[in-house]
Amino acid sequence: MKTSKAQRGRSAVVFTSAAVISAACMAALLSALGPPTPQVGDIVVFAPAASRGEDNNLRIAVHRPGQPGCVLDLDTIRQTGGSLVVEARLWRPIPGFRLHWAGERTATESDDCGANADLLVSKSDLGSLAIAAGGYGIDPQRPSMIASAMAD
Repeated sequence: MKTSKAQRGRSAVVFTSAAVISAACMAALLSALGPPTPQVGDIVVFAPAASRGEDNNLRIAVHRPGQPGCVLDLDTIRQTGGSLVVEARLWRPIPGFRLHWAGERTATESDDCGANADLLVSKSDLGSLAIAAGGYGIDPQRPSMIASAMAD
């Protein structure tokens, strides 16, 4: 049985439509399952502990409003502990976040941010910090961190 040009044309349209709909559904699913965008009030907590050996030498240079930049050294932060709270989402000059750091120190050298600092961080750097800490939020397995945060 021969198919007409009209039937082949309709088949091509149906196939193309199905492909476009499938691609749109996959894109929507992937974006829904992607990493969450940090929200104002989210917290990243580093419980003090000996270095776990992962991400050794990961240092993130950050900006401070009206001050020289400083460095978040993951090894130092993991050893001494501390937290980062998302205070605001920024759109200019580049998309990112304003965070508040509280902890003993962020680095052992002169580029330490100090015990308290407001920081400007990109979304990707904040994501790296959250992954290194085990995610956003306070881990219920760390009640001492909850108690010390509430005492402040």
